[in-house]
Amino acid sequence: MKATSKASKSASRIDLHMHSTASDGRLSPTAVVQRAADQGVRLMALTDHDTLEGLPEAQAAAAQCGIDCIPGIELSARWARGVVHIVGLDIDITTPILLEGVARQQIERRQRAVRIAERLTRAGISDITERLERLAQGVPGRAHFARALVEQGAVSTVQAAFERYLKRGRPGYAAVEWARIEEVVAWIHAAGGIAVFAHPLRYGLSRGALRAAIQAFVDAGGQSIEVANGGGGRDDQVAAAALARRFGLTGSKGSDFHDPDFPWIEIGRLAPLPPDIPAVWERFRETPAESVSG
Repeated sequence: MKATSKASKSASRIDLHMHSTASDGRLSPTAVVQRAADQGVRLMALTDHDTLEGLPEAQAAAAQCGIDCIPGIELSARWARGVVHIVGLDIDITTPILLEGVARQQIERRQRAVRIAERLTRAGISDITERLERLAQGVPGRAHFARALVEQGAVSTVQAAFERYLKRGRPGYAAVEWARIEEVVAWIHAAGGIAVFAHPLRYGLSRGALRAAIQAFVDAGGQSIEVANGGGGRDDQVAAAALARRFGLTGSKGSDFHDPDFPWIEIGRLAPLPPDIPAVWERFRETPAESVSG
């Protein structure tokens, strides 16, 4: 599935990383697209976690709104020292290798959800499964568990749910055997897409470990990195831009929008790329470089 329309030559707002109820976002794919249009975004990508389910609805909505919606996905990937996220952009969502990979990731997510629910029950949290059935339209992710914990009154905020129950070492944490980083990049390439190293400054890695993770991504054929990301300050953007230059990667922009109740991460609220860093959207197959600007 390709882009639905040509982006306007006057476009200046681009957001290539956002989530819907197809994974752990709070808005439907249609509502995400409408919000993007209302924010002045002209080129967007819906990149739900390890699923393609929201893309047909999003692209139909984008056609109605007159904006360009690039098919995308955010895939969890394992490397030597932990887990990183790889966004795939401009992908053909009918590609068998990609579909097989996504199905594998979904199995891991389902198994993790069962283990988290079991562990939270042992920790004294009751009725968690019933709450998840209301909160999650697809496979429950950790964000759904966090919202369920807030709803139940076990914690006051989503962040507190992660800190107390869901992060590594806490009662509800469950490890996952995600696909290796080279496998994930290969799935994206098989689908004709571009692999983007997502939100590089959010993993809590030392500078050396982060460079090692990006080197593994580059060695696997990764092509781009998010330079402008939602919630990150100017220092993060400067650091991400330096990484793009160091590894010869194109730059991407993405808010990582999930929830309208988190106004500090809003669709389209992103700084422009530094002028010396090539833009990833210049490489899209059906969105000519001259039709968009960042």
